[in-house]
Amino acid sequence: SDYGVVLIDEENQITGFQEKPPRENALSNLANSGIYVFEPEIFDLIPEGVFYDFGRDLFPLLLEKKIPFCGYTHSDYWNDVGDLEMYQQGNFDALSGKVKVKIPGTLVQEGIWVGEDCEIQEGVIMAPPICIGNNCLIKKNAKLLGPVIIGNDTVVDERAVLYKGIKWGSGYIGKDASLIGGIMGYATFLKDQSAVLQNAVVGSGCVIEGGTIIHSSVKVMPNQIVENDRH
Repeated sequence: SDYGVVLIDEENQITGFQEKPPRENALSNLANSGIYVFEPEIFDLIPEGVFYDFGRDLFPLLLEKKIPFCGYTHSDYWNDVGDLEMYQQGNFDALSGKVKVKIPGTLVQEGIWVGEDCEIQEGVIMAPPICIGNNCLIKKNAKLLGPVIIGNDTVVDERAVLYKGIKWGSGYIGKDASLIGGIMGYATFLKDQSAVLQNAVVGSGCVIEGGTIIHSSVKVMPNQIVENDRH
């Protein structure tokens, strides 16, 4: 299992805890996740100056000392956004309505939200769901094939293609460039005829020079200039 597993009784008291057991050895289908609420006295049990993990260290200690603590179970939407693929999926689930959150911008047509002071030029193809932030320019014949999220102050140049992509605010997607299933951070520049592919991540402040391909699952650290090459 990717998560700690919790056992609770009929009064929601936690009676057991397994820290990320193999799936076949899990004693429950309840995952340990979410927000923890403790009394200040909990710090008396946590040593100073050392790494101390809730799941691996603190919770077993509470059980050992028979200090009561409870769990809350729910079947609502939950997503582990610490994983990049799940972060992307969580955003797309919000766009598609699986998560009831307020999408910023004006709903200009079903499944397409556009922020303030945006310009969308002629010939742009948009297939929902799409969210475009404030002060964006989408130039002629660009294709936004949802799910797509574009942050504030972004320019998408002519014939660029975005599909299943997340582009944080500020920066540029160049002519004939492609963001296909990837994530780009703040103030990133994807120059002409370059591409970021499935599950690739480009850190904030990066410049991807023209003709460069950032291949699937590649991670580019922040503030890098990536020359015309295949990565």
